[in-house]
Amino acid sequence: MKRTFKLDIPEVEQIPDFVKILDDLQVGNNVFLVGPAGTGKTTLGEKVAYSYHGRNENDKKALPYVVLNCNQWTSPTAIQGGQTIEGYKEGALIEAWRDGKILILDEMPKLDANTAGLLNDALAKSAKAEAVIFNGLNQPIVKHADFGCIATGNTVGKGHSAQYVGNNKQDASLIDRFSGSIYEIGFNTALEEYLVYPSLARHCWKIREEILSYEGKDNGDSYTEDLMTLRTMLNFQRNYLLEMYREMGLQDESGQIPEKLEGGKTLKDALESYFRVMNKDKAEVIRDRVDIHSFYNSYKGRDMKGDFLTEYKRRAA
Repeated sequence: MKRTFKLDIPEVEQIPDFVKILDDLQVGNNVFLVGPAGTGKTTLGEKVAYSYHGRNENDKKALPYVVLNCNQWTSPTAIQGGQTIEGYKEGALIEAWRDGKILILDEMPKLDANTAGLLNDALAKSAKAEAVIFNGLNQPIVKHADFGCIATGNTVGKGHSAQYVGNNKQDASLIDRFSGSIYEIGFNTALEEYLVYPSLARHCWKIREEILSYEGKDNGDSYTEDLMTLRTMLNFQRNYLLEMYREMGLQDESGQIPEKLEGGKTLKDALESYFRVMNKDKAEVIRDRVDIHSFYNSYKGRDMKGDFLTEYKRRAA
């Protein structure tokens, strides 16, 4: 049967390898997205699932994916199904296999290696039509033609790193199930530029540049001690938007004008919270290099308010 992908998800053009990932799933390859925390790996997996099933994002129907949040305490029941205090509960692998959903193994390298071994049989059969695996009741489950698997991780699965000590070394046979379909997900300025208001994005890029410089790393290195990721920027932006809606009397996404509150959180508060958890000396150097105080004094000024309003109108159009 011919498969029709839906490629009008707004971020498709800003995400490298989006179509390659769809092609991998179509031919039965398991996909592994590897990169630092906050770079959008799980979100990318969810968007791919909608596109793969030819659906509009957030269409209010049953989700086209099942997420298994992996950690050292993930149980075989969560994967294959088993008895719980509420009776038998089907596992995430079985649900996706049976119903033709994308199985998202979020932070797969954090699984205990023995537990992760429960995935081996299924992932070896991802490309086989009507392949059979067994659930927690030892019942045979036939693979739906639309089943696919996307794993995410901060490391490839060869053990923990200095930054991601919660990862476990995985058996080579599990990693081999993803061979040829492993994608590095790092900083993506095109996507950041698409999603983040320009004036905020530019300043966040300055901060990231100085973090990389301070840590002696190249501009393309995504593994920094202090993260300035898309997730971080969007966290800042939520406070920034609320502050500016109040400041300028603008409607938010729900059509309401937020009430002004004394002592409400500002973009400055969010940035100060970010710097507060850095090494003190490092924070002082970076704050000075990006001239943070000038930014605090200008982001609500006339020029930057004008930039904000332009972007606000563009997004509302």
